Amino acid sequence: MRIIRFVEPRSGLSARCQLLDEAAPESCAFLWDLASRGAGFEAMHAIWTGPEISVPMPASTLPTGMAAPAIPFENATSYPDAGDIVLAYLGAGSTKGLPPGAFYDIGIFYGSGGRLLMPFGWIQANVCARILPEDLAKAQADCRSIRRSGACTLSLETA
Repeated sequence: MRIIRFVEPRSGLSARCQLLDEAAPESCAFLWDLASRGAGFEAMHAIWTGPEISVPMPASTLPTGMAAPAIPFENATSYPDAGDIVLAYLGAGSTKGLPPGAFYDIGIFYGSGGRLLMPFGWIQANVCARILPEDLAKAQADCRSIRRSGACTLSLETA
């Protein structure tokens, strides 16, 4: 069992998540690579998708030397649930309005009622990790704090 952690100091977020390696191996490999590098990205509360902290990552923002693979659908959904960590991949030129190149987005869903309906239509993302049950209540409170406070820097690390 592999565990990663999402950390955001201002809100106190420090949520451990179990990677779902069997259900989403390529997505998990991508997250593990990010966590192994201690990668940090700007994150914000999502506008369209409900109770989600969104971590948008144009390929150009990935850590130096990290591969930017095309991630296939694996364990994909349009309706993430509380505690689900999803990885969306949008290929270069596939969606109007995104930066040039491949685009990734990690979604940290902290409540029920999540839906992946974007201004350009429905998408699916891979459920590739879940917040550990014993960390979920605190993560929910911390994510609500991020919602109230605005954009932040969120880091991934191995746990």
